[in-house]
Amino acid sequence: MRAFVLAAGKGTRLLPYTASLPKPLFPILGEPLLKLILDRLYEEGFRVFGLNLHHLPEKITAFLDHWRAEKRDVEMELFPEPEILGPTGALRGARSFFTEPTLVVNADILTNIPYRLPLEAHRRLGGLATMMLLAGQPAANVLVEGEEVRGFAPAEGAYTFSGLQVVTPELVEMLEEEDRDLVPTYEKFIKKGFKISAQVLTGFYWRDIGTVESYLAAHGDLLRGRAVIPQLKAKGPFVYPGDLPRGVVLEDWAYLAPGVEIEAPARLRRVVAWPGARVPSGLHEDRLFTPEVA
Repeated sequence: MRAFVLAAGKGTRLLPYTASLPKPLFPILGEPLLKLILDRLYEEGFRVFGLNLHHLPEKITAFLDHWRAEKRDVEMELFPEPEILGPTGALRGARSFFTEPTLVVNADILTNIPYRLPLEAHRRLGGLATMMLLAGQPAANVLVEGEEVRGFAPAEGAYTFSGLQVVTPELVEMLEEEDRDLVPTYEKFIKKGFKISAQVLTGFYWRDIGTVESYLAAHGDLLRGRAVIPQLKAKGPFVYPGDLPRGVVLEDWAYLAPGVEIEAPARLRRVVAWPGARVPSGLHEDRLFTPEVA
């Protein structure tokens, strides 16, 4: 099975943190999100991978070299984008990769949706593509009739695109140079009478970590037991190495990676700190600390 991971985004909503680390490598409880995605794809039987790259490509490439070093049965092709092409432009830029219906995964989504499920849905529904949709989530703008996408607009009863879909070689071959964004591209195909299928999912955890608020909320979901991701095991709401310095208090939940320095007295509430970060004294709520950004 084949999977294409969209990993080229600049992560502008996560600035200044993405100035030094691309969004797909943001750690979730210490594990890079891209590792969580690739590990699960591999466990579910995917062996052929494609990724597009643009922002800080050398860091993603170094990670990928390490990840696949011991996986001799993996094929991987990278598609650098000197100019960012957008979510559907990326498919056209990597059109040689799409030789069969292929899973496409956004690299900023934390979820426990099984990755084989979209392919199973596409085999049943057919069409140029099959989108995995969610109810009751933000940014609901996908309009559905039966099991087909009919358009895109914020409306009552609209669904949210999960960032998971299956696209066919036929769709990719029909893409033109100006087809860069998903919504106008799919609207064009629908108006021409082509079928874009829809599978609505329920009962799964899903979060777009593309903002600092959502990135922190993902940690709160995991540490408070509101979410279960197979590779991540949190033992309670507070994770920190060794003993806390005297005068440091943790509240609600906190994730402190090894190598974090905390200046006492400090009260940390809903805080994530990456390795090597320095946390100054004082009250800190809903904060992300990194070595580059205090």
